[in-house]
Amino acid sequence: MNGRNQWGKVPSSFNTNSVAFDTWENNTNTALSFMYSTGVEGEGFLRTNNFFAGGAYRLFDVFPSPVAWQFGFQYQNIAKQIDWSRLVFSDELDPYLGDIYTSNFIAPLGNSYNTSNLALGTVLTYHIKRGAKSRRFHLPIDLDVEMGLAVHNFIRRSNGFINDIVDNNRKYTLHGSMLWPFKGNLSGAIKHSAVYVNQGLLSTLQVGIAEAWLYPLHLGLFYRQQMTTLDTDLDKYESVYFIFGYQHVFERNNLGLTFSYSRDFTVSELSASTSGTNEISIIIESIEGGIFSGLLRAKRHQKKKYRSIPCYSKFNTRGGLSNMKF
Repeated sequence: MNGRNQWGKVPSSFNTNSVAFDTWENNTNTALSFMYSTGVEGEGFLRTNNFFAGGAYRLFDVFPSPVAWQFGFQYQNIAKQIDWSRLVFSDELDPYLGDIYTSNFIAPLGNSYNTSNLALGTVLTYHIKRGAKSRRFHLPIDLDVEMGLAVHNFIRRSNGFINDIVDNNRKYTLHGSMLWPFKGNLSGAIKHSAVYVNQGLLSTLQVGIAEAWLYPLHLGLFYRQQMTTLDTDLDKYESVYFIFGYQHVFERNNLGLTFSYSRDFTVSELSASTSGTNEISIIIESIEGGIFSGLLRAKRHQKKKYRSIPCYSKFNTRGGLSNMKF
């Protein structure tokens, strides 16, 4: 569950709430995910309701191979609704008295639309074991290197209220990360990451300067900037934000409960006008295996079909923290 309040100083509301569910099953190398989100944007009360459903499958799950490849898809249903009466157009404004005139804009008969689309993605993970030799250099730590690519709005369709002349651009997301777990009695890991997003003429880069898991705490510092701007006078520097989370593990129930808070500080010229973004998340997760793992194991046992499970899980849902001790 997630709630986001964006740009608190702006008189209009920019709030988004979402609920998501996903599960990974090691026995079948498959995953399922569902997500519903609703948001309100601006004075026009632009309401957006999204429903996403997806699946994933992984290949090369053969121990002790250091490589794992996962690919997935996501069905997207987007519904938008706008209140034309709350919009203010330029011909309504007087330079001194403000909004005193009547606009010549004729509102369309329809104030909503619904569309569907598809997203595709793939992730490649390479596990480098501690002590691995590269020429004359021995790696002193375990390291998981990950690269991924996703394409949203794969089917180019119009998403306008008035006409369908302009199609929505595809959104490309390229991401990578390096994660190494701590050794010994210390439970945790450190991660560095980067996410590059491009859609049409606009692009954004987000850098995870440092993200650390020190059980029961989760800490992170991130930086984001625009790679392109619509106006040359605008700074590309956008924001710096941090994440603080607390997790508690219920070993008997094989569950983990995490509370997470993030704060986004705007560092561009808009810093005095936006008041940044606040976000709160509550995460309930299965520590070992997916939610249906017990049921699948029971069915497999009844059919007397067995399969060896590697000691090292390259695609553990905990993001490479399978060796952590709680």
